[in-house]
Amino acid sequence: MVDPNTLADLLLAKLRSLPDIGARVYDGLVPERVPEAGGYIRPYIAFHAGLAADLPGERDLTGLVDVTVADWSPQTTVVGPDARICRIAAQQVTAALTNLPIGGGWLMPDPDAFRINTPLTDTQVTPARAYLPLQWRLITN
Repeated sequence: MVDPNTLADLLLAKLRSLPDIGARVYDGLVPERVPEAGGYIRPYIAFHAGLAADLPGERDLTGLVDVTVADWSPQTTVVGPDARICRIAAQQVTAALTNLPIGGGWLMPDPDAFRINTPLTDTQVTPARAYLPLQWRLITN
């Protein structure tokens, strides 16, 4: 059986190994106050992962779910004090995670997910910040 917690732990370890930003990786919940320097937030990554989904195409003639394969779609949201720093941090994350061998498959950008390539601005928090959600996909087999 594919354990999404094991996959998440492996991915979190990879994210936390990134220089400069790896110390600020949050699993699911971001604290109300994040580290700042000079009145600006320091870049961080919010990681979100759920359960693995079934792969109907991998079912055998019985039609039962094959619990040894899974379709897993985690998300990393890269956050920075401005668009430029957000892009730099997102480039680091993308370089580290694209084609990462994990769980018997390769992590890739999710081609079916809603994709944004330009940082968005969150003005609902102080100080305001730029963020870029990155969707990923892993199919194990």
